[in-house]
Amino acid sequence: TKLILLDSLLQESQYTCSKMPRVKEGVLWMGGLVDYMSEKFLLNAFKSLGEDDVEKIEIVKNKFTGEAAGYGFIYFDSDASALIAMHKLNGKIIPNSQPPVRFQLNHSSAQASGNNPFSEREYSIWV
Repeated sequence: TKLILLDSLLQESQYTCSKMPRVKEGVLWMGGLVDYMSEKFLLNAFKSLGEDDVEKIEIVKNKFTGEAAGYGFIYFDSDASALIAMHKLNGKIIPNSQPPVRFQLNHSSAQASGNNPFSEREYSIWV
């Protein structure tokens, strides 16, 4: 009976896995954003530092006020590009930021979880 139960659980998990979306790789969390930093501003900052692999930038908004929440997500064309950018830019000053603001980038835990859709994504937050 244990083998049958395990087999039915595996079949159920395979069915559920096929219905759940894959976690997107190549995404960095970016904190420390100031109000004037728009998606376009950040895209220009990344491009000016040679990061041409950025596909999209999403700044998270407060759902009650509509104002920027001070963090966002940077989508790269690959996980490797995201990791390289993170290691290259973390702690460096964001071009054209006044007063100077440093990059605060972190990689999601999707890679560490083996892209398991049942595990939660985690992001560290800089304080």
